[in-house]
Amino acid sequence: MKSQPLLFALFAVAALWNVNCQAAQPDYAYSTTVRLSDGKTLDCAVNEPLTAVRDSSTTLTRRETTEADVLATSRLRLLSGPTSEYPSPYTAPNVTCGATG
Repeated sequence: MKSQPLLFALFAVAALWNVNCQAAQPDYAYSTTVRLSDGKTLDCAVNEPLTAVRDSSTTLTRRETTEADVLATSRLRLLSGPTSEYPSPYTAPNVTCGATG
């Protein structure tokens, strides 16, 4: 009988740890909406699967792609600071952008 409270406490700690590990999304993976200087609005997925973007078949020029990447990753530059390991999700992100739909 003495081991029953200990067993319950271990189960509770394991359950909370499991929930916290699954619920926490890393801060380097997110979706964001950016507005380009030419007025186009794009949904961008940073370090997320392609399905996070509604229409990834949008054809963008090289300038538009570069501008969208810079705007979409501005949050990462604030998080990683002036020094960070390379490559990492902060310093070499995977960015996919598509037209809002």
